Amino acid sequence: MKLVGLSIDVDSVASHLEGYGFDRPADDGAAYRAAVPRIMNILDSLKARATFFLIGDEARHHPEVVSRIVSRGHEVASHSMTHRLPFAQLTPLELRLEVRGSKLLLEGLAGRQIRGFRAPSWDGNQALLSELAKAGYQYDSSTYPSILQPLLRIAVARRSVSERDRVQQISWRSALGSTRPRVELADGQPIAEVPMCTTPLLRLPYYHTLRFALPNLAFGIIRALAHTRRKWVWYQLHAVDVLGLQEDGLDPRIARHPGMKWSLDKKLELLAKEVRALGRRGAVSPLNELVDASFGARLQATDQPSVERV
Repeated sequence: MKLVGLSIDVDSVASHLEGYGFDRPADDGAAYRAAVPRIMNILDSLKARATFFLIGDEARHHPEVVSRIVSRGHEVASHSMTHRLPFAQLTPLELRLEVRGSKLLLEGLAGRQIRGFRAPSWDGNQALLSELAKAGYQYDSSTYPSILQPLLRIAVARRSVSERDRVQQISWRSALGSTRPRVELADGQPIAEVPMCTTPLLRLPYYHTLRFALPNLAFGIIRALAHTRRKWVWYQLHAVDVLGLQEDGLDPRIARHPGMKWSLDKKLELLAKEVRALGRRGAVSPLNELVDASFGARLQATDQPSVERV
């Protein structure tokens, strides 16, 4: 059986609207109030567990939900403190506050160590990796090794006037980087990197939000190709992927997000289908357990000179 992972980015509707170029509104709480319980109910029914990447400033208002995530066997990881964009352009002090502040806050809420981090909009770089290692994280999940990553950056820039001057700063390094989970060194400390799962060769992302934008046949091909990966297969979604525009009374501007015009029942059915497909490859588990299974001993070392891949 393969190592099979699942992760959820719990971004509020407000965070998504900011990413779409609007002034950030007040958080309506729907991601924690409605989306997270729905996801956990589906996972419970399929005996699956996952990693929930939480934004510190949003999670602090929902301590009871964070507690339930942990009590039901899932992992809590950091998705930064405030989800600032563009994340790679933060000053060293701002980056430190986002990385270390969210870790301390989420550890207080979850009652256990926060081991993983994912940068907003996968906007990571070597400075982030170094800061994560210094802060005591054991893995990062911020790289998006696909041609779609820089195209996503350009799309974000076009949506917001304030981002247009940063288009030239888009880096293709991540898009052309390794697609394999691996251990890297950052300031002499080993840290695992878990990139976005992509198909072999074509590097198409195996990513639930993309599921809404493609015909069933096209996404079925991506799923089948991703599942040919030799040791690991892992899947990612956003909490808003299980919110209903009408059913949850969301800000109508979020209608531009993929899948928002689908009925809630259809979206829940779709997620169950994809988690079920994952489960046919092995026990669906949080990312920290996959990291431990592949790299546990390696992450305890501090003097390894090379990069290990799977």
